[in-house]
Amino acid sequence: MTVRLAYHDGGLTDGVALLRKWSEADVGCVREASADPRIPQWTTVPAAFTEAAGLAFIRRQWGRLDSGEGISLALADAAANEAVGLIAAMLHPRWPGVAEIGYWVIPRARGRGLATRAIRLASAWALSDAGLARVEALVEPGNSPSQRALLAAGFRVEGVLRSFLTSNDGRRADAVVFSRVAADQ
Repeated sequence: MTVRLAYHDGGLTDGVALLRKWSEADVGCVREASADPRIPQWTTVPAAFTEAAGLAFIRRQWGRLDSGEGISLALADAAANEAVGLIAAMLHPRWPGVAEIGYWVIPRARGRGLATRAIRLASAWALSDAGLARVEALVEPGNSPSQRALLAAGFRVEGVLRSFLTSNDGRRADAVVFSRVAADQ
């Protein structure tokens, strides 16, 4: 199976959400994400923001594609091209053709359906153009907004992995497994 992860010229868009390569100009989005108590707990967003830490975060996102780890895209409002979140597809080295998606939206941009749009765009692209067979997401059982976004984007619930996730502070949590496969398109 050949996986083809690459940035799209002009990004992926549905006219409302835009998924594009991160830019150093997006450091304000990283600053806002750092201020949210949950985003740094489960991601590589710096919990203590500095300009240098924010720029290092952006450079790490670029490096994911270069290293073959996956692809990380800024989620932007298509009209303003302002980054308001992230969506990433990280390849599973042990399971060819499978990627796990992760995403977040800064608090002031929530409630507009941008996560659902980003998940739908990224998973459709991954299952068609990028050549993946399966896209999955792992969500804490109490994270209802994330679960609703995945279901609205066409994902299905598969089950629960007990004590599967580890937060940056070492806390263990169950993970609800969601997936979308090529046949779901």
